[in-house]
Amino acid sequence: MYIGKYDPVEIPQNGKLHIQKNGYVYWSNASKWDNEKKRSIDNRVSIGKLIPDRPGMMYPNKKYFDIFGGSINDNVEKGKVMQKMLSNLTIENFRGIQKLNIEDMRRLVLLSGKNNVGKSSVLEAVFFMMDHLSPDSFNRMNVFRGLNTPTNGVSLWEPLFFQMDPDNTIKIQATRGEDTLKLIYSKDDSYIPAQNGGLPQDAVGSFQSSAKRDYTLRFDFQMKGSVDYSELGHFTTSNNGMLREIYDETGNKQLMSLTYTSFVNNNFVRTDRAILDRMGKAEIKGEKRKLIEFLNYIDPSISDIVTLSVNGIPQLYINTNNKLLPVQFSGDGINKMLYIVLSIMDAKDGIVLIDEIDTGFHHSMYKVLWEIVADVSRDYNCQVIATTHSYENIIGAIEGVSSCPEDFSFYRLGYDKEGLKSFRSSYDLLKSAIRSDLEVR
Repeated sequence: MYIGKYDPVEIPQNGKLHIQKNGYVYWSNASKWDNEKKRSIDNRVSIGKLIPDRPGMMYPNKKYFDIFGGSINDNVEKGKVMQKMLSNLTIENFRGIQKLNIEDMRRLVLLSGKNNVGKSSVLEAVFFMMDHLSPDSFNRMNVFRGLNTPTNGVSLWEPLFFQMDPDNTIKIQATRGEDTLKLIYSKDDSYIPAQNGGLPQDAVGSFQSSAKRDYTLRFDFQMKGSVDYSELGHFTTSNNGMLREIYDETGNKQLMSLTYTSFVNNNFVRTDRAILDRMGKAEIKGEKRKLIEFLNYIDPSISDIVTLSVNGIPQLYINTNNKLLPVQFSGDGINKMLYIVLSIMDAKDGIVLIDEIDTGFHHSMYKVLWEIVADVSRDYNCQVIATTHSYENIIGAIEGVSSCPEDFSFYRLGYDKEGLKSFRSSYDLLKSAIRSDLEVR
């Protein structure tokens, strides 16, 4: 379908318009004589489809550009950018997910479903694929779960496998524009690290003993499409830490940078240093005024955000009603909104994953929350994938993204007789379901 593929345009006013009951727009500028029927017949052609909530606007198709001119490429500037974002995702044997497919994701993605159905695991799978080369990725995954104590040995990665069984090979595959990305993690009990990388002999011996006693974790990463690229390597743990080895046929590899991806949950929002670091980046880039404009959606009295050192400790203050207030005292809503906006601004052309996006906000703020997320993610060309339990938040999303419905997709994760499924709803379908009081969570 072309709907949502091209940016909305105004419905043409010249020529003859014909609109069918199903909302498709047909156009004709001339009539032709039908000798058999002995009458004139409009030479109609479909040029698009109405946008129900935007009077006077329609989604064009390719024929529209043939008739009215203009460049399809100019109109799909959004589409060209979206090539950097994820559209399809397949997860196998990751956490509690044995297999799950998610298709046709847009710039704004909202996941819902019952507890323990795998919503957070979807976010982690995306993050793990994009950050898989980091030796610290396993411990960072534990931090997402609130486990701040470093773990050593194979117990570092075994919780990632379905049923915590490393014989269940992890496979994560994603479509990003014309590219297909695939990451595979598998148990390898035959590989022993060799002497390399200038490590001391005792350190190498420690890793070799660990590999013999337990096993190494093999990873295979492939990307096919705009370029063909692959990685192959192993992770080995010991008391000396983590050893990551990457190699190819030549013995050398220039590693490819993947889409920058950031993870947001309440464990990070309450970390002062995290907010200070992101605020510092925004100031360096000259983006503080834009940040304040977004926060004014919630509180118009906010005029400035400054970093002050008190007793040698830097703290963030918000100037509201001409009074400086530590950001920690501004309430959960301001704190989380500040962190979400800073994270999206910091992830330009990237992906931001937000677990339980509604936590910390009063239900009356959900519409404003999604208006801000829609606006800032569009300005910074950032894909946002979020989870929720809240029916009110789903309604807030529908109301908040009404200016860009083509950028929104909703998925309810649940089980049927075949296993875990993602049930997709477009903006229009979800809105209709809510109006009919159907259960969409």
